[in-house]
Formats: sequence, C-alpha cells, structure tokens
Amino acid sequence: MIFLGTGGGRTVVFRQLRHSGGMWLHFGGKNIIIDPGPGSLIRMFERGLEPRDLDAVILSHRHLDHVADVASVVESATDANKNKLELLLAPYDALEGEDPVVLKYTKKGFKRVEITSIGNVYNIEDITIKPLISHIHQGAETYSLEFRYKDKVFVYVPCGRFYEDMLYAYPQNPDMMVFNTTFLKPNLNYYHLSAEEVERILEKVKPKKSVITHFSLQMLKAVPKKVAEDMSKRMALNVIAAEDGMKIEF
Repeated sequence: MIFLGTGGGRTVVFRQLRHSGGMWLHFGGKNIIIDPGPGSLIRMFERGLEPRDLDAVILSHRHLDHVADVASVVESATDANKNKLELLLAPYDALEGEDPVVLKYTKKGFKRVEITSIGNVYNIEDITIKPLISHIHQGAETYSLEFRYKDKVFVYVPCGRFYEDMLYAYPQNPDMMVFNTTFLKPNLNYYHLSAEEVERILEKVKPKKSVITHFSLQMLKAVPKKVAEDMSKRMALNVIAAEDGMKIEF
C-alpha cells in the first residue's frame, strides 16, 4: 500500500496541507487505485508509479476529496480508453445518480463497471472485493470494503459517522485495516470518524496492523504520529499514522 495522500476535511484538502491522492494498493499481483482525490495522477508520477500498470479503480464514495482526479487517472491509465482496465467499482450515486462524478466517456475505459451493493462480491481474478457495511455519510452512498486474496485480508473503512453496527461488521484479525480518521474526538456536527471511535472498532476487531489517515486540521494539530502511538500503547496493537508517500507492507 502506498499512500498518495493523507489529507481529509476541506481546509487540509483544498489548501493541500496534506496531499489527497488516495491509496495505491498492490495486492494479489494487481494494482488498484482507491479514492483518487485531487492530485492523484501527479502523486503517482512523483512516487515512481505508472498509471498504465493499474488494473482497477475503486471509489468508496462520491465526494470530491475522494474522486476529483478519477477522470485524469483513467485517461492516463487507459491511454484515452484504448487499453481497458479490468474494473471500476463505485456506489450508484457516483456512477448513475442525479449528479454523477464519473464522466460517462471514462466508463469506456473499463471491461466492467460495477455498482457497489451490500451482499455482492466482486472479483479481479483471484481477488475478491466485498462491501461490508453501509456508512452514515452526508450526501453520499459510502461502504467499508474487504479485499481478500488467498489468506490475506485488507479492510478499508472510509468516511462516515460511527454507529454501533460498525463494531460487528468486520472480519476478526485482518492483516491490515485503514481508517479514515478525520477527528481526534467525536464530533456530531460532522459525518466522520474520530480516533476515539476507531479505538472502539480496533478493540473489537484486533487487526494485525492498522493505519489511520484522512486527517483534518484538528488531527494535524494533535500530531497523527503521536495519536497513533498513544492508541498502540493503550490497546497493545500496531497502529500507524500514514504520511504522504508512505509505503506499508502487510
């Protein structure tokens, strides 16, 4: 996993206090870009990555900090739709709703375009992608996603307000979980997770490795690395704060 960006919240993303390019996942021999937000294409080249090596594009939800660069990435990866990628997976409102964020012509750059739905499982050869739970996130269908290849399990928990069902939605002891952790403490005025709420999930699920990312200005002031270190000590778990460009193996 390479973190092309770790910013979250309007101020951080739109002032680029942290980058916002999403995550490049190399998994089961495939390359997958998850949530290519503003600047994603530029960050790929900065990190020595080649968009034409991509096999799939995954969008957790339609908000611009997660999708703003999707057209640029697809154009580059497909050489203007000449070489099709395997899969585009995204919620209905990102693809087909009243105000879709994926341009129609870019869909031609994929062999398959799938709408994320609870109960379905999507495949890229031997990799399975499974939506685990629908999030409470204002103005956007949003889903946690499980990526599984043989005995390896990665879980992505994107934006959304915490609710009790999240404690029971995830497989036990996954190899890695990534949490969009926008705030330090719960904030009912916003539909985002806090570090305190992520701790509750970690205590229940106990991943082998956990990464917090998608930081607001509040989290940056609290110093994400220190927040992660404190979480690790309290729970005796491996919690890491992502940095722009960070590479993590699992």
